[in-house]
Amino acid sequence: MSRIQARDSYEYPYPPQKVYSILADIPGYKSWWPGEFRVRILEQTRDHLHAKIEVWASGGWFRCETTALNFPHRVDIRYYQGVVLGESWWDLEELANGNTKVSYSINLEPHGRVMGYVARIINISALHSFQFQRVLKRLHRHLDSLQAQES
Repeated sequence: MSRIQARDSYEYPYPPQKVYSILADIPGYKSWWPGEFRVRILEQTRDHLHAKIEVWASGGWFRCETTALNFPHRVDIRYYQGVVLGESWWDLEELANGNTKVSYSINLEPHGRVMGYVARIINISALHSFQFQRVLKRLHRHLDSLQAQES
């Protein structure tokens, strides 16, 4: 089967600590992800580790959970059920200007007959990157909104 691999990045004018707190809280994605990604909270944890969500996207649904947290550098997420299975992670890099470069990487495998077939005829990695640019931009708007509330 075709693996689904992608890495998408975006630069934010905020320190890594501020961005990390949003990314580590996957149940919180429901409040800032684009509306067509329906997020359902399955399990919320105080420390964000092993929090679980279900996401319905254009290609089907999947469930994922946080598996490792390394403040303020990385958040690891495992896709454990649905149309894809595998690993993903957020990397946060503090830049010299005080900004943060955020990258989201996926290393997934299509799961199920339908998704396996679709993955052979459509470049799902490119489709994921196209859709995920909107997620990264929504994160920017969400951070701007939080900053405005603090001011």
